[in-house]
Amino acid sequence: MIEIVLRILIYGAVLSGIWALTASGFSLIFGIARILNFAHGTFFVLSAYLSILLIKNLGFNIFISYAVSVILVGLVGVVIYKIMMAPIREHEVMVIIVTLAFALLVGEVLLLIFGEHGISVPSFARGFVEIAGVPITWKRISVFIAAIVVIILLEYFINRTRTGKMISAASQNLEAAMIVGMDVERLFVITMFISAALAAFGGLLYAQVFAASPIFAFKSLIFAFAIVILGGLGSVRGSIIASFIVGYILTITINTLGARWGEFMVLVTIIGILIVRPTGLFGVEE
Repeated sequence: MIEIVLRILIYGAVLSGIWALTASGFSLIFGIARILNFAHGTFFVLSAYLSILLIKNLGFNIFISYAVSVILVGLVGVVIYKIMMAPIREHEVMVIIVTLAFALLVGEVLLLIFGEHGISVPSFARGFVEIAGVPITWKRISVFIAAIVVIILLEYFINRTRTGKMISAASQNLEAAMIVGMDVERLFVITMFISAALAAFGGLLYAQVFAASPIFAFKSLIFAFAIVILGGLGSVRGSIIASFIVGYILTITINTLGARWGEFMVLVTIIGILIVRPTGLFGVEE
């Protein structure tokens, strides 16, 4: 019994941290630009493939490959925003269609090059430690620590830095931000970079513990979208809290009822909460 509880606590924390990063990025760009980026899941898996290419083909070490992959995916996000999203930003449906088309295109390219089998990236750490007699890999522990550190840095950036406060202000009232002279387009670009980079880092952490594949891009998008809705559209803090709710529900269900029931129970819980609170946990009426 102790072993099951401990596994749920640790495995749930790891999964929740990964989804918190991914969902925060999705929520961040929606909060300021009202963009539903359906290519977000593509950023999640693209970083893993870039990291593998950098390590195997160019001889990069693990940490440099991670950093370069995250930065490259962040820049891809900016390019996609400038070319595809910015011209049609006011047309939400068109943005969804364009980003979804981009995601499908990248997914097909990855399938052609790498195939449909999942890939894993080298881990931060090796070995394991015993906690109350239960062996827990350092890989999972390091993934959780890395996720929490980035979440804390994101909270610090939003709440304590000048740029972060401007992004937060613009997300609350874009028209007022423009009136007082904020460079809104610059804020959009910065936010898009951070959003894509968060998804990329979440994907790298996920691919260390599990396996990433082109097909998983849409699954990660669905999870991020569901978490953002549960937390409240545009609320980064709500997304983080909702990620831990979803992560632990998923982990508890898998350990008690089996893997096939995990996503079903998550969706049932989200639907139940939204019936009671349609705007999500921290959402507000538009």
